[in-house]
Amino acid sequence: MSIKENIEGIVQAMENLEKTELYDVEKYTYSLLHQTIQLEFFYCHLVKDKEKECDETFYYVDKRPREHQLAYFNIGRGFPKELMDGHWCYVLKDLGYKMIIIPCTSLKGDEDECNPDFEKDIDVKMYRRKTHSRLQLSDIRSVDVQRIDLRKRFCRVITRREEILDFIKEKIFDTDLEK
Repeated sequence: MSIKENIEGIVQAMENLEKTELYDVEKYTYSLLHQTIQLEFFYCHLVKDKEKECDETFYYVDKRPREHQLAYFNIGRGFPKELMDGHWCYVLKDLGYKMIIIPCTSLKGDEDECNPDFEKDIDVKMYRRKTHSRLQLSDIRSVDVQRIDLRKRFCRVITRREEILDFIKEKIFDTDLEK
């Protein structure tokens, strides 16, 4: 198939999705455009030269969050039950050019109780005020640091790091911490 045929197929699928009125197709197309522009930046501006290996091409992010902070990441698009697009995320581990993050949802007061199997409510200092956020352990992932949205400040997590790490260990590794 050609690029044009693929794009025509995408347009047809988007029109079908739009008819259902169940999915925000415009927001999805914006996400596709954003990701395509990011790919263009990497391959056309950073790599440029066919002789250069892509896995040897790096970029420097001078302002980056520390572990145990919240930062705003464009986590991309996934399937319907996955968090997507821009989200505040807990930085679990900095791996250099990638970070292990746990996406969060905000708490406004009328939410259901958190599911103790994969959610944990934490306290955060965001823009000089204390607020609450919910870690969504079921959406944990590794992302490239290029996904950090530097237009938003990083936020300090008030909940103790050890408490969060104990939760993660218990839920992911089924570790009974009382033993």
